[in-house]
Amino acid sequence: MPEVLDLRSPGQQAAPISGLSASLARCPAQSPGLPATLFDRCWREYALFREHLFTDHTRQIASALAPALDAPISGGTGRHLVELGCGPGFYSRRLAARFPHLRITGIDLSAPLLDRAQRQADRSGLTNCSFLRADALSLADSPGQLDAVIASRFFLILAQPTQTLGAIFTALRPGGLCFIAEPTSALRASLPLLLMKMTERLARSPAPLERVPESRVFTGSGFQGLVESQPWASVRIWKDRRYHCAVCRKAA
Repeated sequence: MPEVLDLRSPGQQAAPISGLSASLARCPAQSPGLPATLFDRCWREYALFREHLFTDHTRQIASALAPALDAPISGGTGRHLVELGCGPGFYSRRLAARFPHLRITGIDLSAPLLDRAQRQADRSGLTNCSFLRADALSLADSPGQLDAVIASRFFLILAQPTQTLGAIFTALRPGGLCFIAEPTSALRASLPLLLMKMTERLARSPAPLERVPESRVFTGSGFQGLVESQPWASVRIWKDRRYHCAVCRKAA
């Protein structure tokens, strides 16, 4: 398997996620001195891909996560859903509009994409949707605080997918659910990165070209192995035309 780059963690850690049960501030600006990634430099192109070209699993996500999101909760704190690697906040915004009683947080490391996500949410009047610049591994620092997590097209670019899934498992409350979707086609998985790289080459002045990053495509058994690396109470795995999908439930 080719080396998979953690494109959203370029050598320095973003601030850890803390106090997920409290109201989250809007994303901070790009940290000084933090190298820009391909997602930062070509954020417009990536937003276009996510919003118009990638498969939309909103209906499947809403149906799969309903048991965790619709159940009553003691203390009146409300339910909390996190979208990891949210980019322009596609699922965060759609689910916030569909479920106004939910508190939804989109997490990513690309400040330009998070800025776009927040602007779009504000324009749509979504007061239950916010965005945070943070590393997904920091979820492990807030155990048992989330009701549901979405990880769509997320693990294909991570250097440590099993460790990240472990952080998700830790952050979920008892009975919490995780929806995972990963592309099955190597071409479809790598094409957005390649097009972003080509755009950058055409738009920028001549400079030493970076190596085009690789993306991971899971086989059926590889996807199952990743999903079942955590002690879920139940797991449902299926495959549609273009994606491996799974819904995982933590023991109540």
